[in-house]
Amino acid sequence: MTPYQERLLELAIESESAAISLWWRIDEIGDDVFSAHLAAVVAMHNAQAASLAATAFAAQATVAVGSAIPVAVTDLRDRDINRLAKAATTVIEVARESPVPENIIGRLARAEPLKIASDTYQEQVASSELVEGWTRGMDADPCQLCQWWSREGRVWPKAHPFQRHTGCACVPIPVWRKEIQSTMYTRQRRTA
Repeated sequence: MTPYQERLLELAIESESAAISLWWRIDEIGDDVFSAHLAAVVAMHNAQAASLAATAFAAQATVAVGSAIPVAVTDLRDRDINRLAKAATTVIEVARESPVPENIIGRLARAEPLKIASDTYQEQVASSELVEGWTRGMDADPCQLCQWWSREGRVWPKAHPFQRHTGCACVPIPVWRKEIQSTMYTRQRRTA
């Protein structure tokens, strides 16, 4: 795992821990306050994850090309907080019906920063003129699906979407070379 992946996992665990701590106080603070606080906690960790992803990409690009590459500004839209507020409200009902409600709450808070970081990093890769493609950088204990997606180190064209699942901590690793074989997906996008 890269230092970026290690820090990203720490951030996801911080988000999960904060959400579980909130859950333990739900009877004291009430559903509405819980939902608002959970959405805010997850949004804060999402913003940190997006910044981390953009910074990690800029650092890798700087090392690869030998000159400073600025960090691209990330845009976490206002609709993100509305989406998170709705998810926080929904997760209360699901958690209350579960014998392990902390796992339900924690999964939401852990998965969100991982997804946002993955999306942000992939956007950096796809929009960079320095990158020709990417390989799958797997986490320390990759699942069978992630191992299959890695295709034994296959280099994917930069426009090809990074495949991930909920809770996945794998990341795209930029490839700074030419001559990457395109896929049917990227050929169709070019001709559309």
